Amino acid sequence: MLNAKKAVERLWVFDLDGPLMMTGELYEKALTGMARVILEIFGGSISKQEILTVQNEIDKAMLREINPGNGKPYLFHKSRFPLSLVRTYKFFCRKIGKKFIKSTAWRLSRIGDRVFDECEYEMIVRSQVLPLFRFLKGKGDKVIILTKGADDVQFGKKKPLQNLGIMDYCDDFIVVPDAKDEMLKKIKETNKAIRYYCVGDTYFEDVLPGMDVGYFGIHIPYEFNWKERGKSEEIETCRDKKRSIAFKDISQIKQHFKMLEKTAKLKGA
Repeated sequence: MLNAKKAVERLWVFDLDGPLMMTGELYEKALTGMARVILEIFGGSISKQEILTVQNEIDKAMLREINPGNGKPYLFHKSRFPLSLVRTYKFFCRKIGKKFIKSTAWRLSRIGDRVFDECEYEMIVRSQVLPLFRFLKGKGDKVIILTKGADDVQFGKKKPLQNLGIMDYCDDFIVVPDAKDEMLKKIKETNKAIRYYCVGDTYFEDVLPGMDVGYFGIHIPYEFNWKERGKSEEIETCRDKKRSIAFKDISQIKQHFKMLEKTAKLKGA
């Protein structure tokens, strides 16, 4: 991690998936493909929404399953998403009483694997990222990307950022396997700045942990965020308005830069 010898004006920590890359679209395609396959098999006995709800519950539960190879939770291991699609299919086989077909399971695994196709990544980088990062670096600010997930998956997403020139304006790219709390604290402790900002699409995991250690929070809701889907009004109601702001996309950081600076200064971030 890069350490600053003297304080910069501002330090920005951006979440990757959602604010900078439309990763949710890849998962949405996979989930739609899974639902289509399962509906072909079970017909009108279940609905697409029921399939998606079951898959979401299975996916969340799988995060904490223990890997017998190392005794630690699997978390976001690359194999887990395709497996959750297969387990969703198996769930409905048991519920409805149909035979589990291995060729169908293989088909679902293939659908899930496409989420990690690095050829897709460059196409889902948001067009606003490069001009925003260039603008922030032009102000003399420090810009860091902090993302949660498996190393082999997340570092694969760094390549298109390099290809597009975005990493030329980014000081660090950090991957953590689970919660960001400790890393956000460490970044703040090892990088001197007058003000700190954290930007993310998951309020309770990206934004609030930063706010709790002195960052000003910028929440950018994302329609394909599986953890916040259907909860946008609820989250906005409980969002700490004194220490954060909500934007529709990252371009608003540049558009409202002066207002954001004034607001963060007043709030002591």
